[in-house]
Amino acid sequence: MRMNKIALAASMALVGASGVAHADIQLYGIIDLAASYVNHAGASDPNGGSNMNSLPNSPVTKAGSSTSGLVNPVAIPASQTNGKSQGSVTGLLNGGLSPSRWGIKGSEDLGSGLAAVFTLESGINAAVGTVPNGRIAASNAQANSPETSQEGSYDGQLFARESTLGLKSKTWGELRFGRQTNPIGDALGQFDVNSGYMDPLVFNGGYGGGGFTAESRWDNSIKYTLAPNDMFKVSLMYRLPESGSARQAYAGSAYLNLNPVRLAVAAGQNNDSQLATAGATAGNLTVQFADTKAVAVLAAVDATPSLTFKGGWERITTSAPSNPNHDMTMTNLSGVNVTGWNTYGYITPRVENMYWVGASYLFTPTLKLNGSFYERNTNSYGGAAAAGGNAAYGCGTPGTAIMTPNGVNGGIGSRTCLGSSSAKYYVGELIDSLSKRTDIYLNATYSQLGGPVWSNYFPNQMSVAVGMRHMF
Repeated sequence: MRMNKIALAASMALVGASGVAHADIQLYGIIDLAASYVNHAGASDPNGGSNMNSLPNSPVTKAGSSTSGLVNPVAIPASQTNGKSQGSVTGLLNGGLSPSRWGIKGSEDLGSGLAAVFTLESGINAAVGTVPNGRIAASNAQANSPETSQEGSYDGQLFARESTLGLKSKTWGELRFGRQTNPIGDALGQFDVNSGYMDPLVFNGGYGGGGFTAESRWDNSIKYTLAPNDMFKVSLMYRLPESGSARQAYAGSAYLNLNPVRLAVAAGQNNDSQLATAGATAGNLTVQFADTKAVAVLAAVDATPSLTFKGGWERITTSAPSNPNHDMTMTNLSGVNVTGWNTYGYITPRVENMYWVGASYLFTPTLKLNGSFYERNTNSYGGAAAAGGNAAYGCGTPGTAIMTPNGVNGGIGSRTCLGSSSAKYYVGELIDSLSKRTDIYLNATYSQLGGPVWSNYFPNQMSVAVGMRHMF
């Protein structure tokens, strides 16, 4: 990210004869707004990070059907079976190319190649001038109310994107402590030609989070990054547990630059990941807990000075949480009451594979075209095998409800057996750089959904946006 460095502090006197050290502090940020049109969509809660829903997340039901558990379901006439009667939404999309943010970062030379470093970075919903809080948006997501699919790592914290302090050495690498992006999210962003909220890897932050959106950034974490040369880099990260192994997490990534080919791998495990959804009553949250594992293989090639290809594969496995007794003690999440707890209690883990490939072409020094295709496939998963069910998947007849202990409060919960499902996304963007700091752009996304996981969603959706991005 390009930024304009501002010298806010300079010379600092040190005790004794150690001379003068210099502290550099930078104020930087991005403001990105676009006029956007989305068909087959409901309104979005401004507490969310993007201020609009640019990808499929507006479930629908037939007239008279129960809306329990759906996010902003819009009833459609009983004669309609495909939901095509729902209207469209036009408004401001926050982050068509890059999520808006501002931050302060700094470093101080400590001598001998060592520096003290810090970063404080906050997300902005520039359309309404607020700090996004995905937890509030999720708690508002009741029937016939504004909704958002971005439970998100934006949860009302002032510096929700990053809050770190550390040491950096030219020889030994960098060590950071605090709240920061995990290595999976770092890696994915470098191997995707698109980057804003029209892009499913960004909009559905669960990919960067290795399963759940809120886990793309970890509190109470330690990250070590070593880049001894331009060819190789490795990053390792650990999140301290809350109790025992509850909320303990590990992740790592490695990069190899064989110019013009670049390769990377990333993997992580996250105990008791959190996914917050609307509670049984408005203004409250129900939190689902699960253990998630993710692995990604990524590649890029600069075919010519003007043409670059990027792509990757990520596999996410979601299973029962390690510490349900600890999880159920949660009563508040980012200022919102938690009144319900669920665990991912399916006998068969949910396995999702995301594949993508894209190209970026520079027509002129200022005009660039990006285009990508993404496909996410979900396996058959669900409760224990029933008589006549598919024992290979540990799943009964797809669509049947299987009663199993939910593992959190001792009660009994319904576990529905779901067959395999898929979603496809086509994303394109045309960017014209007016200067080193200012871009204007046109981008669009078209999606196709199929399978029982998406049974309450429109089978297709289109989003178009015209916007401007300014970096400072």
